[in-house]
Amino acid sequence: MLKDSAMADLINAVKAVSPGQNFISPQLSTFLIERNRKSNLLTENTSDINKLSPTEKRILLLIGEYKTSKDIATELSISIRTVEHHRASIATKLDLKGSHALLKFALDHKNELN
Repeated sequence: MLKDSAMADLINAVKAVSPGQNFISPQLSTFLIERNRKSNLLTENTSDINKLSPTEKRILLLIGEYKTSKDIATELSISIRTVEHHRASIATKLDLKGSHALLKFALDHKNELN
């Protein structure tokens, strides 16, 4: 039970547990379901990382370190156009859209990229 809804839930909880049933407050069950959904999405996206080549994983890791395409090109001794091509390929493979989607994904999955 959450303390925000303690009075209403307390009565329902007592009624449920006295005959031996279980009780979870609606707010808590919503929280648990949402947390499980996010965990499942994370697992699905983590398996998508396996679709990336080693170079794409390296570039995604560097994106997660807030490196620009120019910085990445310099560090990997490749052209900026090649970095941009890899960025586009990564976004396609991971089904990411939007200007900051690669950065957000890289930050959210930094542990899986190391």
